Amino acid sequence: MTSAESRADRFARELADLKISDPAAGHPRGWQRLGGVLMVLGIVLGVSSYLISQRTGAALTASTAITISLGGVTLSVVGGAIFLRYSLTGFLRFWLARQSFELNLLAERTLSGGLLAPSDGALDSSGSGSGSAAARGKHVVDAEPGRGWTRTDS
Repeated sequence: MTSAESRADRFARELADLKISDPAAGHPRGWQRLGGVLMVLGIVLGVSSYLISQRTGAALTASTAITISLGGVTLSVVGGAIFLRYSLTGFLRFWLARQSFELNLLAERTLSGGLLAPSDGALDSSGSGSGSAAARGKHVVDAEPGRGWTRTDS
């Protein structure tokens, strides 16, 4: 990473490397709009056909209107599911990539700050080795057991 590259530029570059689509572009917008239109159309169809079934005296017309009303409710539920799927999926995918980026940045800051240093493998199971920090008079704490990181306190 160059010093001229900002965090936003680096994040956009890593997003492109991960092949995660930007939620602001592409087909998800069309699917979201379709879901919204289906929700509204289903509600309008359901309410209007229900009102027709209540105002008519013919049993055949009333049962047909009630059937159309139930179809409108189904259309509204399907539209809501499509809308939620494409709106939440795009957002959560972008959020997950951002969390990954932030954790990577935190790990880099932690490593560069000297709090954690990669284990050099010189420590044996007893903690004494020729190149170990214990042999040099430093206190060694296994920061993450099994991960190969040690914290040295001077």
